Order: sequence, then C-alpha cells, then structure tokens
Amino acid sequence: MNPAKAFAHLFSPQGGDDAENYRAPGQITFMRADHVPLDTEKLREAGVRFAFIGAPFDEGNVGKPGSDEGPREFRLASQEYFPYWFEYQVDLYGCSADCGDVQMPKVNPALSRDRIYQAVRTILAAGVTPIICGGDRSISIPATRALSDHIGAEKKMGYLHFGAHLEMADSWAGERDVSTCALARISELPNLASANTAHVGARNSLNPKDWIDLAEQRGLRFFPMLEVLDRGVDTVAEEAIARAWDGTDAQYVSFNFNVMDASAAPGVTATEPGGMESREMMRVAGALGARGKVSVIEVSELCPIFDVSGTTSRLAVCVILRTLAAMAQARGEVVDKEVRRPG
Repeated sequence: MNPAKAFAHLFSPQGGDDAENYRAPGQITFMRADHVPLDTEKLREAGVRFAFIGAPFDEGNVGKPGSDEGPREFRLASQEYFPYWFEYQVDLYGCSADCGDVQMPKVNPALSRDRIYQAVRTILAAGVTPIICGGDRSISIPATRALSDHIGAEKKMGYLHFGAHLEMADSWAGERDVSTCALARISELPNLASANTAHVGARNSLNPKDWIDLAEQRGLRFFPMLEVLDRGVDTVAEEAIARAWDGTDAQYVSFNFNVMDASAAPGVTATEPGGMESREMMRVAGALGARGKVSVIEVSELCPIFDVSGTTSRLAVCVILRTLAAMAQARGEVVDKEVRRPG
C-alpha cells in the first residue's frame, strides 16, 4: 500500500466546491481513466495494467445492426461505478487507461480489421492487457491473430469464448471473416491447440450442422448450455478456464453477451432464450479473475439501440470489472482495511 496515495475516491462524494459528481463525467472514458494515446511508449509511461480500446466495427455482422455503438455505451455504463470493490477489498483506481476508439473506415472492412490488429499489437508491446469493446464478433479474428503473432510461434496461447453461437462457419454467403466465421478462423491459428480452446453457452438452432461438424473435426471442446445447466456453471467454468490456461503462455477471453438469457441481456445483436443468468456470469467472472492474469479481454455484439435501461451494458461492465477485481485480489493487491475517509 502506497502511503502517499490519496484514497478519497474510495468513499462517497463529499460536499464543497471540490466535490466530484460521479454522474457528471466530463470526458467520457472507461472508468474515468486518463486518455492515453495509442502509443507503446506512452502506455509504458502511464504505468497502467489495462488499456481500453473501442472497436466500433459493424461490417462483419450478419444479425441486427448497431454494435458499432457498443464502446460508447460501455464507457458510459462504466462511469456508474466506483473503483472500490468491497467483495474483494480492492481498488481499481488508476489501473487502466483509455486509448479511444480505433478509427473505422466503413467503406474498407479490410483496413478496419488491420487497424484492430495493429491497435492490439501496440498495447501488447507495451506490456499492457487490452480490453477491447466491439463492434461485432468478427473483431475477434484480427484481435486474436494479434495476440498469436505477439507471443510468436514458439509459444502457446489459450482461447475461451462465451456465447450462444459457435461461429464455426468456414464461410458465410461467400465471406470468411464475418462474425459467423469467427471461431473457425481463430481455431486455425498455428499456436492455438484445440486442447487449449473452449466455448461455453452454445444453444438453439442458430448453430447449423456444418458448424458442429467443423468443431468436431478440429477437436474443439464446446460446452452447450444444456451441459452448463446439468453440471453446474461453476464446474463447467473451471473446466473451460483450465483448458485455456493450462500450459499456455497467453490467454484470450471473449464475451459475447448473447451467452446470457435474452431477459438478462436484451441489448445484443442476436438475443437467445435459455442462457445464463446474471448471478451465474458473475461467478464466472470471479473464477476467471482468480487466475490473476489474462492477456486480452474482449466484449462484442453489444447493441445499445435494442437495450432496455442500459441493462446489457451495465452487465458487461460489471462482468469485466469483477474480473479485474478478482485478478487484483489474486495478486494480493488489497486495500488496507485501516484506511479511513481523509480529513
């Protein structure tokens, strides 16, 4: 615990001219973090552990449009929370920077994907964990390739995805880099073995037979939602997490919040009934964070125009922040319980 650090942000706002109104954010950034340019040296100088970037890319989407608005709503929802998490006795203040949005030329999807790739490489080169918010699910393709190339062919990576759809189309209407092909492309990476890949939450009939066939052909272990219900979310989550972490040098965790039941997450591009409940996903976040580290965190398919009272954006923020809080606790970075309100 740094004795020179101020702890006013841990407590409720006080009155006076200097009071911070947490509902008047000013510049809108993730967790009110400082904006740091997307530059490796500047990120190193910032001394942060996480860097948030928006990837407002909607050109790979085959469902409802609107996921390009996801990063903005995610940032807004993040400002509804304080950085102190009493369940974990940790303080997330100052752990992250916001690098803004990757610039997306809608007329050139290939250039947009390359810019996502370059942004992730830039953050990883600084020794910082990217938190990427899309954008449609296809952003995973360049982002995961960036992690693969960053660690190099001699090292192993793990990949864990939560979502209602396997996205194992080898092609969709002639296209190979759209959202429905995401896991098909990712599972082709040379340093990602099927033994270190897991998918949780697949259900219902928007999982065509060719997806199942390709998943089985490549030895992909996926945990359908019925299995999650039968075996329990804790058991399945631990097994899926173990696949991504065991023996790997880097891990990529992807959340498509259509893994949630449609009633818990209406603001996604492809809602599905029969999914996880919010409390279950919070337990998953805790289990993920208990590992103490992750190389890349990604959120995709948030679709605010179809959301209800910001329900889905707030859920997404809570899951990510809870994961970060559990990581901090696992590293022993807890707040001294003797700290009291200044003054």
